[in-house]
Amino acid sequence: MHAAPPHPQPQNHAGHGVPGPDDAAQKVLLLLVPIKQVEDIVFGARYARRLQEWGISVKVNLLHVTPASSHSGVVGIGDSSKSEAAAAQLMQEAGLYLSRSHIEFSTFISSGDVAFTILDTAELLGCHEVILPAPKPRHWPRRFSGDLARKLARDSRSSIVLQANQDGVSSPVPV
Repeated sequence: MHAAPPHPQPQNHAGHGVPGPDDAAQKVLLLLVPIKQVEDIVFGARYARRLQEWGISVKVNLLHVTPASSHSGVVGIGDSSKSEAAAAQLMQEAGLYLSRSHIEFSTFISSGDVAFTILDTAELLGCHEVILPAPKPRHWPRRFSGDLARKLARDSRSSIVLQANQDGVSSPVPV
């Protein structure tokens, strides 16, 4: 087995589909990057770019989860179309950022429970890692709460859940 380049995260990717130097052309590391706001893509994109610099082929699967529609309450006709348009715009902007970074990607918009939808999508797509933005300093709003990150890390059966900081350096989610 070949030694991997220095990696800032304490994870061992063996067994998670990360290509080694000899089979990089044959395997791709599949990442799921859930986003709530367009700024969330920066963390996952920088992480993916860092992996590419080390010779690891990656594909990013962007996921935006909208709340499940409520049929019991009165919802305005335009509400769902506005939400769908906003989600499509979010994914278009995030995709543009990935395109400029020369990162292969796909986009997915789903509705439902956020934690279940993220884990279910990761499993369905065969993603090796779920990349969340690392927590911000206290005075900044949090995009993905620590509770959600811990729940994802604890309940994931098929993916490693990591948090990437603004420099693209990842760390495991404390459970």
